[in-house]
Amino acid sequence: MVLLLCAARAASAAEPDADGAAFFEAQVRPLLVERCYRCHSAEGKKFKGGLRLDSRPGMLKGGDTGPALVPGDAERSLLITAVRYGDPDLQMPPKERLPAAEVAILTAWIARGAPDPRATAPAFAQPAGADPAVAREHWAYRPLAQ
Repeated sequence: MVLLLCAARAASAAEPDADGAAFFEAQVRPLLVERCYRCHSAEGKKFKGGLRLDSRPGMLKGGDTGPALVPGDAERSLLITAVRYGDPDLQMPPKERLPAAEVAILTAWIARGAPDPRATAPAFAQPAGADPAVAREHWAYRPLAQ
């Protein structure tokens, strides 16, 4: 019986409920896309701090300063510390603060367990015209010969 309860609890933590997923899709994902993906996603022009915010695994793994979020605990989540400008060395976005309403959305999302239906991280985009088969034919990847 105890094992069944533990398994059910673990499954519910891994799978967001319908309300949580809807909240993420309607409120959180658009905010992340607009405010964060430029520097913290596979699609971004820059990739900063080793942090990927374009997937749940990326957020949980975090970047150079540690995990971006602690599901269920907004106060211990670095993402919230950064957007609140609570640490002078960790302020995101760097040029101007998010509006209080957007910080509240992120805080509420993390407090409800950070439900996120994105299970895997998108791969980094391959440069246009890059063909791995052609790259393997480059002289640097051929065995030495006389």
